[in-house]
Amino acid sequence: MALGTGSAMGHRAVDAMMGPRGSSSEAAPPAPPEIQREIPPTDGPCGQQAKQFSECMSNNFGDMAACQQYFDAMQACKMNNQ
Repeated sequence: MALGTGSAMGHRAVDAMMGPRGSSSEAAPPAPPEIQREIPPTDGPCGQQAKQFSECMSNNFGDMAACQQYFDAMQACKMNNQ
């Protein structure tokens, strides 16, 4: 899986759990890879879990299986803080 694809998957997973980080448009041209590596906000009750998941996805080239524990922790935090 390409790094850009994994990064996009990670961002979508974080957005699904934490909500969108800002306005985005599907028609917008893709940003260069160094700009796409946004770190999720660390504020809020689940910010640390979101950051750990995002870093894992980046470090493992979007391999969700390698980052499942971070995703599960982020999801559990989100459920406990609704």
